[in-house]
Amino acid sequence: MRKFKRAMIAGAGLLAFSGLAAGAAQAAPATHQGPDIVVPGTSIADCQAVGDKLVNQGLIENYACMVNPDGTVSVTPYYKD
Repeated sequence: MRKFKRAMIAGAGLLAFSGLAAGAAQAAPATHQGPDIVVPGTSIADCQAVGDKLVNQGLIENYACMVNPDGTVSVTPYYKD
């Protein structure tokens, strides 16, 4: 019986923790992805320079980078909803 009680307490704690994590995820501000912005470049640093500039200007919330094989980079912008 003692092992069963410990298992129930551990299970309840796990459920409470997962509920807190779900609540925090729902409270985070939502963002949506915009179309890729393709600019000349050959490295992640080139992409980050463009992405950082857009973030600093307040035009986007965040971004992701990808180097393309044709001498361009793609900045995927994320906008705050």
